[in-house]
Amino acid sequence: MTKTNLHFRRWEFKYRVPIGIADRIIPQMLNYMDWDEYTQDDSGYEVNSLYLDSPRFKCYHEKLDGLQLRKKVRIRSYHKSINADSNLFFELKRKSGDVILKDRIVVKGEDYFGFLEDPFSLMKVEAYDKDFLNEYLYEISYNLMKPVVLVTYLRKAFVSRFDKRFRVTFDYNLSFAKPADPKSHFDVDYERKYDDLAIMEVKFNGAMPKWFHDIIEMYGLRKDRFSKYCKGIEAQYGVPACF
Repeated sequence: MTKTNLHFRRWEFKYRVPIGIADRIIPQMLNYMDWDEYTQDDSGYEVNSLYLDSPRFKCYHEKLDGLQLRKKVRIRSYHKSINADSNLFFELKRKSGDVILKDRIVVKGEDYFGFLEDPFSLMKVEAYDKDFLNEYLYEISYNLMKPVVLVTYLRKAFVSRFDKRFRVTFDYNLSFAKPADPKSHFDVDYERKYDDLAIMEVKFNGAMPKWFHDIIEMYGLRKDRFSKYCKGIEAQYGVPACF
């Protein structure tokens, strides 16, 4: 297995695609792309994201207002059951227009449980990137951030045979929940939404390949500002009052 990438800078475009159209696009893509190393076949893999926000939902309103420079704070797991040996990803996702900058660190389950008791306990673990943690902990402490919503979905991911930086993902079975007991944040009852849609995300540096642009044109797809986080907030809280 290749080394986990912890730093990203790339373009990301999103499209809402009916399931039937996604099923037609994927075989066309496989003429140029392979399943990524975590997918391997049509079964996909589970993604679970725990989003943090301020009491007045600062991150939500920055997205809704279309702020060009904004940031999300989250914790991601690829399993709902967390134990001391689990790997979790603490992530800062910055957006500048259509450009995404994402940094993350891998945190062991035992240290995640310590973080739930005292966020600054991570600074005592020598293995973790202190520059990242300084920014991450500043964001949550300055903005009084707490876990506000869980987002989970099934992801099918593809990588180009010709340019490993060109990736396409399809996210299905999008579901939301409010966080429950801190130590079982990810293992709760989710409310499933958008059964008829897949969210296609196109991730690349430089230019989009012509063959993929042709697929976009063939199906008349248009870029969308769809935010899994914002949809999750609205599903669980309605539209929060402006901060």
